[in-house]
Amino acid sequence: MPVDEIGEVAVNLVAAAVRHGGGLVVDLTVDHVFSRHTARFFHGIGRRVIAVATFGRVRIASSLRVVPKGRSARPARSDWLALWIGIVSWVVLFAGIGLTATHFL
Repeated sequence: MPVDEIGEVAVNLVAAAVRHGGGLVVDLTVDHVFSRHTARFFHGIGRRVIAVATFGRVRIASSLRVVPKGRSARPARSDWLALWIGIVSWVVLFAGIGLTATHFL
């Protein structure tokens, strides 16, 4: 087997490993973001961001409500809004911290 073919096989194996590893990372991240505890965390951040942005005029109910046994949760539109605002504000916060840190380093 010539050296070129061995290199090509190695490149294909590494590419497959990276592709599957990247897919696993994305799957784990999505599962983590949409898990019960993480969703409550981001929902709480979103509630606070909305309250601060509207000077307390808009209040969204707590994410700690209990769904009766045997029933499925029916999130309201405001719950989804608070969740996504929480996720986006968290990403913006850390992007700002990262850009600020790189500016001074």
